[in-house]
Amino acid sequence: MGNERSQALGAFTGKARRLLVTMAENAATLPDISVERAILERELSTVEEAKNRQDAFAGEKQRATQEMNNAVGRAREAVLQLQSAAKFKLGPHNEKLVSFLVKPLRKRGPSKAARLRKQEQALAEKEAKLAEQRKDADLLRREVEILKREVAAAELNK
Repeated sequence: MGNERSQALGAFTGKARRLLVTMAENAATLPDISVERAILERELSTVEEAKNRQDAFAGEKQRATQEMNNAVGRAREAVLQLQSAAKFKLGPHNEKLVSFLVKPLRKRGPSKAARLRKQEQALAEKEAKLAEQRKDADLLRREVEILKREVAAAELNK
């Protein structure tokens, strides 16, 4: 159980470090987020320091764990603020948001109503073809019946 939590912590800190690097690369685009960035850097260093103490001192493990969990909570909040700032600054549809670990808004497929209309139209066309085929079949039946009567009448006349 502890190993899974440690892996999750490592994954989170890795993502947060990646976000900081992306923020540094895009400092010109997002100049007004230095406060949130500083908070994230401070909290990440606190997390890593607490994790180091947790690993080094078995006696202080509980206190270090509590500090680490509190710092992780504050760091997650800072990550959300940075991602929100990037989304606000770049716009919700910008594909560059992916580098900030944010999914951009993308165009969706056709609505259910549009698909329903299309299927109803296709059904109406098939029903019209089927009705036409039924008319043709009825005409053929009548012709066959007429021919049978003529053949029967010709045999009676022989």
